Amino acid sequence: MLRFKSLILILLTVFLATGCEKWQPFGNRDVLRIGVMLPYSGDYASNWDQALDWAVENINLAGGVSGHDIELVKKDIGVEDVEVAAGELVEDRKIMAVIGPLTSSDVFKVAPGFIKGKKILMAPVATAANLSRAFAGKKFFWRLAEPDISQTKTLLLLAQAGGARSVALITEESQYGASFEDWFGFFATELGMAVTGIRVINPGDTLAAGKAWDDMAVNHPDAVIAAIDLPAQIASLIRAYRANGQQIRLLLSDAACIPTLVEELGPLAENIEGTTISADPKSGFDISFHARYGEYPNAFLANMYDAVMLISLALEASGGEGGESLAEALMKVVSGRTGESGWQRDEISIAAGLIRDGIFPDLSGASGPLDFDELYFTDVNTTTYGHWRVDAGQFVVTRFYTSDGSGRISSTSAAYRTIAEIRQVFTENGTWPVLDKRKGLYAFLMATSSGWANYRHQADVLHTYQLLKANGVDDGHIILVLADDLANSPSNALPGVVRNVPGGDNLYQKPVIDYKLADITPDGIRSILTGELTSATPVVLPSTSADDILIFTSGHGTPEGMVFNGDGGESLTPLFWQSVFEKMHQKNNYRLVFWAVESCYSGKIGQAISTPGIMLMTAANPYETSKADQYDVDLKSWIADRFAFFINNSIANEPEITFDHLYQNSYSYVNGSHVSFYNYQNFGNIYKLNLHEFVNP
Repeated sequence: MLRFKSLILILLTVFLATGCEKWQPFGNRDVLRIGVMLPYSGDYASNWDQALDWAVENINLAGGVSGHDIELVKKDIGVEDVEVAAGELVEDRKIMAVIGPLTSSDVFKVAPGFIKGKKILMAPVATAANLSRAFAGKKFFWRLAEPDISQTKTLLLLAQAGGARSVALITEESQYGASFEDWFGFFATELGMAVTGIRVINPGDTLAAGKAWDDMAVNHPDAVIAAIDLPAQIASLIRAYRANGQQIRLLLSDAACIPTLVEELGPLAENIEGTTISADPKSGFDISFHARYGEYPNAFLANMYDAVMLISLALEASGGEGGESLAEALMKVVSGRTGESGWQRDEISIAAGLIRDGIFPDLSGASGPLDFDELYFTDVNTTTYGHWRVDAGQFVVTRFYTSDGSGRISSTSAAYRTIAEIRQVFTENGTWPVLDKRKGLYAFLMATSSGWANYRHQADVLHTYQLLKANGVDDGHIILVLADDLANSPSNALPGVVRNVPGGDNLYQKPVIDYKLADITPDGIRSILTGELTSATPVVLPSTSADDILIFTSGHGTPEGMVFNGDGGESLTPLFWQSVFEKMHQKNNYRLVFWAVESCYSGKIGQAISTPGIMLMTAANPYETSKADQYDVDLKSWIADRFAFFINNSIANEPEITFDHLYQNSYSYVNGSHVSFYNYQNFGNIYKLNLHEFVNP
């Protein structure tokens, strides 16, 4: 492969021969407009224009693109509603592409509109892992930082390098916080670190942040990782840290690396530390920035520069066209491997000339290599993280970590392909119970949540219901518990339709719903499973000691148990389930029970179960979340869960699979959590028992 320096003479010749008509004097060309929507005021304000305008200047002085100069159209979403701003930019045909917004929550609000409008949205630093799974492969959504999967692992590695063997997490209930909650327990397990606690607070609740620190400090972890977005909450947490437990190391995420935090805390900010997305030190961006502006760049500015450069070079490749043409051009630009080119003005000039002649160089920007996921293109493959510390009121980066393997263990790249390596080891020589032949099969299916935002839970359960019905299990052998508020929801663009995959079959086909979720209580669940007829539970399982029972549940979970949105709103705790199964065992009303549990932290329930003949297969271990799946852009909702989708696919396509193989297959499909078996020793020979016994009459 030709190297960059060896191409210079060739390229100069090419420019002289073919480029004269396009190299008009700077300022006399027509313009191509790129939209920008960033917070220029408020808590998240920064000197964005130092990077953005510098990039535009370099591009235009290098000759512009496709015979045009680049011009930015800026909107301050610190004062303007982000959805209104996005709508205006999508509708403006003179805007070729848009850079922004800053936060993951804002990106989730506006990305569907850009995808529908077929206009490029490039989010420089929105890092929620769910963005990849929701919008990857849609061509019109791009970002210049890896998902926070990488930052979560970087923070844990940083803690481990300092000697930490036990860790805790404080984060928030938001798109930003969800990434850290989703991946913290997963990577802690993979790295062999004990999790002493996880606390998720409400965004904006300042007092909760300080209390969360006090609560986590009680268990004396070696390190606490905090990923909170609001500066006031971060400040509250740091004040609690200063007052209680400084012997515990506090590591903050990139959201804390903002000037307003130091301004608010003053001397209390000294020596706080964390990670942030930064310029690649090998690019020289920080040094050049300092030479130009007399100061080092704030966090994220390298990514802002690269966003302008990358869109501009793609416009060169598309001939100044937006829409589909620009999306296709962008994929070509980031896939180039002929020679090398960087972010400086002369390099941009050379890269643009190459692209005009159909040659695509291997691009590196201020933030690092601009290599994207080759399957979906949404995510850049490598991000540089700076380990920062506040020194004399300034953010100082003391070390760099990169996700290409040069400074960390391995790349974590895209969320949808991160697979667990730590697996359960089962004994093949257990003392298995002697089982009589099965006579009948019953199923208890329940979604424990309600509302459009929780669409996926009811869709999961309806999918299982329809698969059992297709297998010949009649409604007399199925008890179905649902909120039943999706099919006719005002949010449903397809009344009467509930799907588990975009464009898939309608699962709301004459379901016989035995109980509406709002009408059922925990005691009612106990009565149903133990076969006790009451006025509140006229339909119960009539199972006997010769019958197998399939239980499938889908909903939210916490470390305290299963969130239950039924009558009374109580949590279904591990102790609750322990008591239910013990009573079932006392009444001898089952042969075997297989329970597939789709919820976060579901392993916490599994740990409590030791009743003979009952096995749980959980979506996650006690310290991690399960993951949503199948995002429907039109419905603006997740319509399946990853583990539940795996179980349903197994029912549909591999019902004869043995349980040991079911577990092994789960690791090639269910990413981001550790699927686990609990109480398998008291269940039966998992090397001979198969799924068929629980899904076919």
